[in-house]
Amino acid sequence: MKRFRTVFFIFSFLVSGLFGTTITLSSLTQEIKESLENRVKEGPNKVLLQQLYAQNDYRPFWILPNARAKAAALIRALKDPYFNYKFKDLESKTIGELFYLFDNTDTSDAESLRLLARSDVAMSDAFLKAVRFILQSDVDWNLVQEKLAALKESDDIKSVWEMRVKLMPDVHTLYTVLKGDDPKSYLESLIPLKSRYDMLYKIYTRYRRMQTFPKVPYGTKTLKLGDKSPRIPIIKKRLQITGDYPKTLKLNDSFDVALQKAVKRFQKRYLIQETGMIDRITTYYMTIPLKEHLKWIVTNLDKTKLYPRHFEPEHIEVNIPEFMLRYYKFNELKLKMPIVVGRIDRPTPLFSDLMTYIVLNPTWTIPDNLIKRDLIHVLRENPDYLDEHDIKAYLGNKEVNVTAEDLAPYEKSEEKVPYRFVQQPGDNNALGRVKFMFPNKYAVYLHDTDNKTLFGRRYRVYSSGCMRVSRPFDLLAALLVHAKTPLSDEKLIEIFRSNKPYTIKLKDPVPVHILYFTVLEDEGNTLFRNDIYLYDQIIYESSEGHRKESFTVPKHRLVSVKKQRKRLSN
Repeated sequence: MKRFRTVFFIFSFLVSGLFGTTITLSSLTQEIKESLENRVKEGPNKVLLQQLYAQNDYRPFWILPNARAKAAALIRALKDPYFNYKFKDLESKTIGELFYLFDNTDTSDAESLRLLARSDVAMSDAFLKAVRFILQSDVDWNLVQEKLAALKESDDIKSVWEMRVKLMPDVHTLYTVLKGDDPKSYLESLIPLKSRYDMLYKIYTRYRRMQTFPKVPYGTKTLKLGDKSPRIPIIKKRLQITGDYPKTLKLNDSFDVALQKAVKRFQKRYLIQETGMIDRITTYYMTIPLKEHLKWIVTNLDKTKLYPRHFEPEHIEVNIPEFMLRYYKFNELKLKMPIVVGRIDRPTPLFSDLMTYIVLNPTWTIPDNLIKRDLIHVLRENPDYLDEHDIKAYLGNKEVNVTAEDLAPYEKSEEKVPYRFVQQPGDNNALGRVKFMFPNKYAVYLHDTDNKTLFGRRYRVYSSGCMRVSRPFDLLAALLVHAKTPLSDEKLIEIFRSNKPYTIKLKDPVPVHILYFTVLEDEGNTLFRNDIYLYDQIIYESSEGHRKESFTVPKHRLVSVKKQRKRLSN
């Protein structure tokens, strides 16, 4: 049989009978049936493939002359890291082997027929695998949930992440795409949370092209402006690679102003105090190898799979590891402010909901779990705590006096505490002067705080799940446009002076998305944030090639905040 340089050249002559009269569309459909039955591995794609080809009367999707451009586009997409950032095989090896046999082997008409059928089925299989990877990656999200749930029993940590794992498109949609001529555009349409995905992919591309980071040695002395050290040229080289230290400057041993500026930029990248000096902590982050950064980025790309293509034009994003809130309107960033989030042993749940009302001068009713875990302990140390913090206790609707001894029987009990503890409105209220409500089963929300000093901490993990915002009145002002009843500045002042709770109902609910991204681009700098709840590690260890059936919390992790029980934490 005559050899051809490319498989597509073969495809273009298939129907004209180049291989002889025994190769017909009818015989090809029979071979496709056989290939579907015996050549496709058992798995989630097999049934889909059979349904798709049945709908097409078992005719080929890719190997006819009018499908050459479509087939070429798919093959390019399979190798494109924008779609396949983990460089999964996606049947590329099988397709390549089949192409090689076509182009380099003398085969009979019968064997050519089988190769053609197998090629078409392999390409359809590859298309489905590409779709599945774009929608879900190779993470076993069910295993992730199992590991999160297991933390309650192993470490008394209630971790919640409401994951919306995408299903494969229906057969009709996939069939329409396969019959069309632009699979790449369809794959592009599936990219999740596109603006964030594109940002992460840009970071990924840049870091993939970097040379390996040099090993920065530790030293006993903190290096600062004016110092000289044999460590400094290595540090400068390390910072040059990531673009912090200018590539035009020499790598000498002097701690110059350019290095000080580069170190501050580097410290900002990892949420280190921006001293411009190279201490033990800064050196530690400089020793994190490039491959760990790539893993960091890839895991964040995986997390985009849990979200839609876009969030709403107006919404609030709370990014837990970054300790930051962002408010968007008309798809533009309007506000950005620091927040305090849940402790590592009381993580803030990750979910999406709608903000429907705002409360000014809120009271705080202490949840049952905090009464048992915190309040009893606090009252034992300080019996006057309730009076000092303007907290009233009720039995039914009657105000009563309650001591630690009264509560002791409920400390380890499943029975609900019969008393209700309510902190009155005021400057000392744990919720501050404003709370932003998106009613949810976790009883968490955004709110002001009476303890502003926490916003200056590096790791702002001090709440029992709620999120405290640093500039509540700026957020209030931005959201008042949605109030069902307009409020003037004079009316707001009057409400705050009254010291009585006041509810503002929103005519247009505002979506709130609580997220967990540890890599991002902000103000021209790539930021890497600590995996405070260890969710990145759980996801990584639930992905193909790195799978572990269970997760163990390491003995040494982010500084514990369990000792902070001198005051209640909402």
